[in-house]
Amino acid sequence: MSLDVRDIIDRMIVPAAVIAVFALLRRYLPARRTPPQTPTSSHRTLEDFSGTQWAVGFSMLLVALAFAYTVHMALVAANRYFAESDGPATFQLLPSSAIWWFFPGIGALCSTWEVTLSLWSLFQDHERIARYVAWSNERTGFDSTRALRWMALLLAMPIGVATILAIPMHSSLRNRDIAVGRYARFGREHLPYSQASRLVRVDGFRDRDGKLNAHAGMIVDFKDGTRWRSADNRDFTPEPDPGLAEFLQQKTGLTLERFETEADLGAQAR
Repeated sequence: MSLDVRDIIDRMIVPAAVIAVFALLRRYLPARRTPPQTPTSSHRTLEDFSGTQWAVGFSMLLVALAFAYTVHMALVAANRYFAESDGPATFQLLPSSAIWWFFPGIGALCSTWEVTLSLWSLFQDHERIARYVAWSNERTGFDSTRALRWMALLLAMPIGVATILAIPMHSSLRNRDIAVGRYARFGREHLPYSQASRLVRVDGFRDRDGKLNAHAGMIVDFKDGTRWRSADNRDFTPEPDPGLAEFLQQKTGLTLERFETEADLGAQAR
């Protein structure tokens, strides 16, 4: 029964959050009221943009996809360039490409509206676009432009900064050492194989219900207390990178141990 209740609550969180956000936007960033109609008012203020809305929505989708894809590829390229500057490496372990989608996604959400309007202004008079914006705001009940600018400032910008700080993350397994780029550190940490003290393969980790989740990787402990993990920030896979275990055994001269999880390894004498 408790699991059913938890499942229901989990399903309700997103709709409840959306409703709450819309309510806050309508309260604190309300749409600007259009002046009441008079017999002398221009008929253009009564214009219905229902048909235009579909064209704008489709254009926004194209702009969002182009923005997200371009920024994602730029982040992937920057991360790869940073790793390749280590020089020749037998293995180059990069973070999961999924982490490079957060900022492009939220950035597209926050910027697509104004980018689309700017592109539209190249082909349409500004007065008509302003009327469309007012019409759209009245339908949603809040000022879309101001709301998205606040989202860009409070949400997209921090995520963007956090993402840029992740660009150095990688591991380059070279002939004599492992060059490690860590989060928010633009210098490398060098881990010589000659200083390795333990070599372990783990299969994954256990969730709160005790189920083993496959996230296989190699762990190397060094004499100075540093622990290197090949699976850090990488995709979940049932097996480590092909050939990685053999390469590390050859370079460190250590016997390979195997545990289900890193927690099991921590319980062992080092």
